Amino acid sequence: MLGERERILYIGKAISLRNRVRSYFQDSALLAPRTLQMIERVADVRWIVVSNEVESLILEANLIKRHQPPFNVRLRDDKRYPYLKVTNEPFPRVTFTRVVRDDGARYFGPYTNAHGLRELINLVRVVFPLRTCREPIDGKRKRPCLQYHIRRCLAPCVGYQSEPEYDELVDEVVLFLEGQQDRLLDRLNHEMGDAAQRMNYEAAAHLRDRIVAVRRVTEGQKVVWRSRIDMDLIAAAKAQGQACMQVFMVRGGKLIGQEHFMLDGVADQPDDVLFGEFFKQFYTARAAQTNIGVTDGVSPLALREARDNEVPVALKARARRPASAATIPKEILVETLPSELGVIETWLGELKGQRVRILLAQRGPRAEYLRLVRENAEQNLKAYLAHQELQETISARSLTELAAALDLPEPPHRIECYDISNTQGTNPVASMVVFVEGRAKKSDYRRFKIRYDRGSNDFAMMQETLRRRLRYLRADTNAPGEEDPASIREDETLEAQLRRKERFHHRPDLLLIDGGKGQLNAVVEVLEELELWGIPVAGLAKEHEWLYVPGQMEPIVLPPGSPGLHLVMRVRDEAHRFAVEFHRKRRGRAMTRSALDALAGVGPVRRRRLLNAFGSLAAIKRAGVDELAAVKGMTAALAASVKAALEA
Repeated sequence: MLGERERILYIGKAISLRNRVRSYFQDSALLAPRTLQMIERVADVRWIVVSNEVESLILEANLIKRHQPPFNVRLRDDKRYPYLKVTNEPFPRVTFTRVVRDDGARYFGPYTNAHGLRELINLVRVVFPLRTCREPIDGKRKRPCLQYHIRRCLAPCVGYQSEPEYDELVDEVVLFLEGQQDRLLDRLNHEMGDAAQRMNYEAAAHLRDRIVAVRRVTEGQKVVWRSRIDMDLIAAAKAQGQACMQVFMVRGGKLIGQEHFMLDGVADQPDDVLFGEFFKQFYTARAAQTNIGVTDGVSPLALREARDNEVPVALKARARRPASAATIPKEILVETLPSELGVIETWLGELKGQRVRILLAQRGPRAEYLRLVRENAEQNLKAYLAHQELQETISARSLTELAAALDLPEPPHRIECYDISNTQGTNPVASMVVFVEGRAKKSDYRRFKIRYDRGSNDFAMMQETLRRRLRYLRADTNAPGEEDPASIREDETLEAQLRRKERFHHRPDLLLIDGGKGQLNAVVEVLEELELWGIPVAGLAKEHEWLYVPGQMEPIVLPPGSPGLHLVMRVRDEAHRFAVEFHRKRRGRAMTRSALDALAGVGPVRRRRLLNAFGSLAAIKRAGVDELAAVKGMTAALAASVKAALEA
């Protein structure tokens, strides 16, 4: 269901879409208040036809995760959770990442505590001596690094460890991360015994130390059931329109971890719907992040990317079963059965490769343990609500104080702050950061590449930035195609213009400028030029942290340590950080640019091949056309074109 400007309000599915959609447009007395709010905003309905219920369930979960519609139950900030990654390369590494890619790697997570994940990675690196460097294993290195001497790596880079031996170590890491420590310990004990029988006592001693380290970790795990059962226990807590879902993960009868997730859009939702929506999004994310690299081989995308960039890819399987088999247990214990129970069980069974049961805990030890899970959910929800209340109180105080200091009619709902960053006028950029109700809204942050090229002039650069941003608030630029022609790229479509207008259609309640009177006067000129006199603007000078406003000679001095001063300083510092970060990226790219970058038909792969073949740009210039054409990926015509361009 779509609202104004085709914004997605709600995503749902049904066997009969006709009956499902018609049920929303009936007597309002039969509809929940939340549904009524949605129906009042619906402007259009669109649909996608799929072949079966399982396919529709997967599509619904993926679309909700992608578009985050306001009237659906949604996992809060799921895309920002960190993962542990076992890379897909001949000698894999264990790394921390927040980005899941289709690169054939194994991903474990998501984890809600980044610090805890980093500690886990450090533990894995101590117990299992995997390499941590990015250096290619090509036999060119002559001696091992410090990691080998402190026994954190077995130096495969110099041939001290073969690839089959390294792969066995990676398999042990995967077993450890999947919670199958008993299988791992049996395997290590068997290897230690074999090494001792062969009188390879040094290898046996290393294996003994690894066994001790693994046991030290597993001893702290609580035994939940005597049987070696794999199970997830899920409970929920709701209060004040918020919900917290708590998940305890039991593998081999032991509790190996627990996570909690906050949900949005839970008002007026019954428990069965809440559990159903959580199941779809939670296990869709886990199945996607573990099956991204198919374990029977490498995905075509990863193979193509590796081939184009000449990066070796591990072509053999790391495991014989689907990766999702470890993340999806045989049983899932809940306190409320989810809606669409049969479809969800069928879908999870297809992902795991065997039957998955969702069970209701009613009495006995399972019900008692699930009660403990619910208590954890209630505690986490209580802590979250207390933190929210504290943040809202602080934000309200700071906004009220700022409004009183600047003589605003009401506390500013949306604050936009701008900053300029350049080095002697080179690679100039500008940043725009947005705070809504005193909190950073990073989805509305914007960066600008400054087009002004007549030296270092922060005033002119700030004026250019404000013109490019504020012109969208004028009535004569609300229609597509009516903006300044100089600001439209030749290849930009009408749809792209509309998206750009959508990003800038919010009107700020306060413009904050990083600077004093000079920057402030430059911005006031732009507001007068665009006839936007009603937008309050203030400049924050860094030297004394004083605020300047138009038409007032004396600065506004907020009390040191006051909430209002802390807010404007935080907003200003965030704008500065965002601008400097973008400027460093542009400056770095500019400093590493060479004459090869401007050659038509020579991309990153061909450029790298040319440099590897000849060693330097000067050698490439001295080479003949036939020598250039002999490089892999080059043709005679392209070689002649490159030669002519470099000699010009």
